[in-house]
Formats: sequence, C-alpha cells, structure tokens
Amino acid sequence: MTAKLLVVDDEPRMRESLCTLLQGRNYDVRGCQDGQSALEELMAGGVDLMLLDLHLGDMNGLDLLGMIRRAGIDTEVLVVSGDTAFDSAVCALRSGASDYVCKPYAVEELMHRVELALQRRSLMHANLCMAQQLHTSERMHRSLVEASPDLIFTLDERFRFTFVNERTHNLIGYSPQELLGLSLLDLILPVDAERVRYVLDHRAGQRTIEFRIACKGAEITERHFEASLVPVELDLPQLSSRLYGVARDVTDKKDAEHRLAYLAYHDLLTGLPNRALFRDRLGLAIMQAKRKGSQVAVLFVDLDRFKLANDTFGHIKGDELLKQVGQRLQGVLRESDTLARLGGDEFTLLLPDLSSKEDAAAIAASLVKAIAAPFSIDGNDVFLTVSIGIAVFPSDGDDIETLLRHADIAMYQIKAQGKNGFSFFLPVMDDTASRRLRLENEVRRALELEQFELHYQPQVEFDSRRIIGCEALIRWQHPSRGLVPAGAFLGVIEEIGLMKPLTYWVIERACHTLCEWKRAGLDLSRMSVNVPPEVLADDDFYEYLIATVDRYGIHRQSFEIEITENAFIADQQAMSLKLAGLAEQGIRVAIDDFGTQYSSLSYLRHLPVTTLKIDQSFVREIEAGKEDSPIVRAIVAIATGLNLSLVAEGVETDIQADYLGSLGAVEMQGYLFGKPMPSSDFSRLLCGEAAVLSV
Repeated sequence: MTAKLLVVDDEPRMRESLCTLLQGRNYDVRGCQDGQSALEELMAGGVDLMLLDLHLGDMNGLDLLGMIRRAGIDTEVLVVSGDTAFDSAVCALRSGASDYVCKPYAVEELMHRVELALQRRSLMHANLCMAQQLHTSERMHRSLVEASPDLIFTLDERFRFTFVNERTHNLIGYSPQELLGLSLLDLILPVDAERVRYVLDHRAGQRTIEFRIACKGAEITERHFEASLVPVELDLPQLSSRLYGVARDVTDKKDAEHRLAYLAYHDLLTGLPNRALFRDRLGLAIMQAKRKGSQVAVLFVDLDRFKLANDTFGHIKGDELLKQVGQRLQGVLRESDTLARLGGDEFTLLLPDLSSKEDAAAIAASLVKAIAAPFSIDGNDVFLTVSIGIAVFPSDGDDIETLLRHADIAMYQIKAQGKNGFSFFLPVMDDTASRRLRLENEVRRALELEQFELHYQPQVEFDSRRIIGCEALIRWQHPSRGLVPAGAFLGVIEEIGLMKPLTYWVIERACHTLCEWKRAGLDLSRMSVNVPPEVLADDDFYEYLIATVDRYGIHRQSFEIEITENAFIADQQAMSLKLAGLAEQGIRVAIDDFGTQYSSLSYLRHLPVTTLKIDQSFVREIEAGKEDSPIVRAIVAIATGLNLSLVAEGVETDIQADYLGSLGAVEMQGYLFGKPMPSSDFSRLLCGEAAVLSV
C-alpha cells in the first residue's frame, strides 16, 4: 500500500518542490500551507508521515506537534526546517518528532530519512499488533516479538523479567535466560535507578521512562533506552498483574544530541570553547569577581603572521597550525582560565580571580614567548608572533561587551606599534578606534559616492624614452583631506571586505580610459592593473575580466593584470588554471614586487607569466659609486633566461636608469619618467609624444 505523506510548509516553492520530489518516489503526497489545514488533514486520518516546517504562517510548528500529541493522532513527523538552532531541534524531538532535517537539505539524505521514518512507523505498528495479540496467542506473540529491533519484555510485580526477547544478545550482551528472574533495576545504571524506581512505584497506567543499561562484554559499555511500560492484566492468580515493556535503543540519538550540544559551545577545528561558551564563562566570572572584589582579565590574541603561513602551506596545513597554536596557548594557562577560538586566527582568553594587572601581564608575556618558538609543518619550521590586547574588570569595563571591545582595541594598538607583544587598554585607545571606525565609514561612502579616481604612471622604453604602457593606480579624492594615496586606505578596504567591488571598479574605469585614448588616436600598447590574490581567486573574476575587456573593444594583449607572488603560494594548482585560462584569452600577467617574497623559478617556469617587475626597494639601492646590485642582476638574468618582459619600478635618477639599461632592463617606471597623473594629464603627455614622433 502506498504511504500517504503530508508536506506542511508556508513557502509555496519549497512545498511544491518537496511534493514533486516525493511524488516522484511513488508516495501519495498532499501539501498544506498552514498548521490549521494540516491539522484538519491529520484529523481525517490515514497520514503515515508529515514533513513539517517549524515556521508556519498561522502557528509555530512546535505548537502543532503539541496538538497532534494531545489529540492522539497517529502519524510520524519529520521536521524539515531552515531553523538550525540546537534548541529548536531538541524541542522538536522532545515534542514528538521522530527526526530533524535542516534546510537546505541533500535530496538523497532527505529520502533516506523519509524511508527510515516510514520504517519506524511500520515497526511501531507491528509492536502494537504484538501487544494486542499477546492475550490470544503466545506463539504468535513470540514470532513477532523476536523479529522486533527493540527490547520487548514482561515484568512481574517486583519488576523482575518474566520474558525477554532475543534482541538482548545484540543490544546489551545478555541472553534471555540470564535475565529471567533478575530485576530491571539491577541492570539500570545507579545514577538512573532511583528515578526509574520512583516511576515504577508511583505511576499507574502506561509509563514512559528513559534509562541506561550497562552492557556485558560489548564494545559499547552502556546503551540508552526509551521504554514504554503498559500494565497487562492476567487471569493467573499467582501473577495478578504484569508490565509489558518495549524499550527502544536511542543511544545514537542521544549521542547526536550530545554532539549537537558540544558543537553549540565549541570550535569544531580546535575543540576549544567558542564565542558563546566564552561569553557565558566571562559573565559568570564577572559576577563572582563582583562578590569577591577580585579582578578579571580578558585577552584578545591575534596571530601576526598566520596569513603568510596559510598562503604558503595551504588551508589544510594552516588548520593544523591553528591546532598547534591552541595547544601551545593552553599549555601556558591555569586550570581555571578559559581559552576560546573566535574564528580564523583570533583567540580570546579569560583570566578570572586576579589580584592585580601584573598577573595578567605575566601570563601575556608567557604567551608571547610560547608562540615565538618555532612550529613544525611538514618538517618545516614556521615562526609566528602574537599581538595581545588586555582589558581588566572593573577598571576597563564592567560588562561583557565593553571588556571584549576594549581588549580588541588594545590588540590593534600593539599591532600598530609593530606587533609581537601585549598592551593593556588605555582610554586614549578608544579615540584611536573611533577614528578607525570613521575611516571605515568614510571609505564605504567614498565607494558609493565615486570619490575614488585612477592616476596613470607611464612605463617607458629606456633607449627611446617612448611611453609604451602605464600602470593604473587608485587614489581617493577626499572632500576635506584632498588626494589620499592608496596605502592610506587599501588596508581598510581589505579588512571590511570591499576589495572585490573596488578592484572591479578599477578594471572598469581603466578599460573605459584606454578605450577613450584609442578613439582619440593615442597609441598605448599596455594598461596594467593590480589585482589582489583574494579577487583573483574569486570564481567570477575570469568571466568578468574577459567580458569587460571585450565590451570596451580593447585588444586583450593590451590589458595586463599585476599580481604579487603570494597569489601563487596559497593554491598554486588552482591559481595556475585560472591564469592559464586568462593567458589563453590573450590577457597578460605580470608579477609585481618580484624578489621580495617567495621568488621561485618553479612557478615561473610552469605558470603563464609574461612580465616581471623589479621592486623599487632594489632599485633605490642603486647609488653613485655603488651601482652594482647582485639582486637586480639576478632578476634581469631570470627574466632573460625565461624570455619574460621586465619592468623596473621606482626609477628616480639617471644613475639608476643607466645601470638598469646596461643590464638589459629596457622598460622602466618611476618619477624620472613621470609621476602618477590623472587621465587628462596622461592624455596630454601621450599627445606631446605623438607630436614629437610625427616631426
């Protein structure tokens, strides 16, 4: 017989989609948009399984579960909800739901849960049938009982087993013969025994109880059961009353509940307390400190060099490094202290019951020293440092939010001072943080109001001094501070997650400008734009760049993206595929600031790089009488050997230009040839050059 299913969801598309999915599995499916109509369908009877969303238009799904239970409606309930809160799942299961699935769900997982629910219902009905047939046929009873996955038993008036099915072998390691004559209370764990005894002694009629049984000779030392006990009247004088029991093994269900409870308060990667548990303990520590007149310190710990290590070794090894960091931090602390991971490379520490700030300073100093020792990843030494901000109750705040905020502010203060240390919060830091917040807000408005603009710095051919390209550099035309260089705001842009829209804006504006120059007859063979690693790794970047360049009718060989070397280190294989795709479409790729980070011939040989840019820090070292630079000579040799174009940045003097030219660096960029300038000034520069060439 086809199972009848009821889908209850107030979202039409979700309801219709689920109905269609279930009908495709040959179920008889009906849909309801609210709790009232669902209740009417259930009251009509015949519904085997209801798939219920907890958030309905007219009532809460938990309320509907309560109505079903009070009305004694016979149906299985599978909650399918977008509510991922742990409390909601537990409440639903306690209110009568047999299972809980979170949206969005995997189709096969949902179908598996539906089949399990229907199987449970089938077994439940089979067990009920067993109970009903117990009075009429002991033989029939035994055949059905032995096939049940649950423990089925009868107890006498002293709660001793008079019958037990064979399921005991697999579940608790006892044979039925071993249990006959023993009391149920003798098997139950002592911690549960008194509660079960009370229920058995003081409650009449049908009873539902939970208990744990210590297993015999099994890998699992104890199992958790939910048992229903029903009084059974017999005509035998010596056994005037008995209890008929069905005990279902819910060990996996309880383990899942405990796991959910654990995950709600712990970090999955490190096993440390998470933000929620940290806040709970901090609140308790504050209350105790108020009563005892003691101090509480909150430490905000941030790893200074973790991103570099994460990019170098990849995210999997980065996770291993975070685990090592957590273990090392934990090793410094007292038993009463709490170390929590907030996410990423950020940790918080709770130091309760302090007598003075010096106690917190001593622990912070130990933490800094502990992290400074090298870590080992794949046999490689990795060196990290930490910046620690400290806020102390009650001097720096008397509530959770204030203490956390002030510790965070103090941490940023030590980062600004050079990192690798700790700092206590001072009121003056709050003003600095406020200025930082104002800068963030101004940057957001600047992007909305289009206050950013591009300046263009010429790239010239050394021998002819002819302009062959330019680099687009972003500037901020601040309404009160004037022209602000990129270094003053790009860090903030990256931290608040606006690097992608800003980079896309730069590409759009650079393409627009190059298109205008082409229409004006101004010849420029290359436009270079800086692309940060996180934007380059974005799945949409490839399509966006190609589409934008083509939309403006720009020859793809005229557009070049500049990336730093650490873009290759995070995931060289994935980055190689992305860059190879761009190269196949004709987009040029340049490595900016070459030689300052992870310079490696291996990736240069295998990645579609077209240009190397010598970092200006190496060029500045070239002075009169000290022209020789082994690093510059090496970079020029690498570019020549790999047949790559070479651009020397930061050229400011003729001495530098002549030395670079003598080595074979034919393309240069720097103040000697022109500062970054607005597009109008660059246009005039190109026009002037064009006029000279035409003479």
